[in-house]
Amino acid sequence: MEASITLKKIAKKFQDKYILADFSLGIERGSTLVLIGENGSGKSTLLKILCGLVEKNIGSVYINGINLDTRGNVVRNITGYLSQNIDLDSNLSIIENITIYGQLHGMTYNASLQSTLDWAETFGIKDLLNEYHYNLSYGHQRIIQFIKAIVHNPEILLLDEPTKGMDPHNRNKIWKIIDQFQNNKTILFVTQNFTEAERWADRIAILYNGNIQ
Repeated sequence: MEASITLKKIAKKFQDKYILADFSLGIERGSTLVLIGENGSGKSTLLKILCGLVEKNIGSVYINGINLDTRGNVVRNITGYLSQNIDLDSNLSIIENITIYGQLHGMTYNASLQSTLDWAETFGIKDLLNEYHYNLSYGHQRIIQFIKAIVHNPEILLLDEPTKGMDPHNRNKIWKIIDQFQNNKTILFVTQNFTEAERWADRIAILYNGNIQ
């Protein structure tokens, strides 16, 4: 099967330490790979490299055969990234946070707005769209981040601890949508929850000392 994500001999160094070293990996189109590892093992760094937030030192990244180095804007339009940390803009309302993200990933304003409203309806948060994220519960903030990651209907999802710290009700909402996406999207998610990894992964990889073990 054709690879959707290909990483070749990636290295990333922070100060004097290599977080990733000679890292190579291929993920098949339409499959779900879960990456497990200790804190500081490079899991989050790898996702940030894939979505262009962090520059690698060495190596090549291809998304659907497109070189991230030469066509980064195209790659960003087909990927959706969920950060482990709350990264919503405090100066913008929820609806502004999501719709602007959609526009930055190739959507028109009207298309992004409609998608935002549709997902807000699905998750039952339409009444929160004009709020600011710091007034909301952590679970609602994570749902909003998840909607932001999927608003532009990306082919590839990069999810960093997607349900960490969430209550069972909101966690189930997230996994219900991920269930619907499986086989239609390529999904790479990071977790330390092995039960979730076993439930949702086609493959599980363990990251240790900068490489797959």
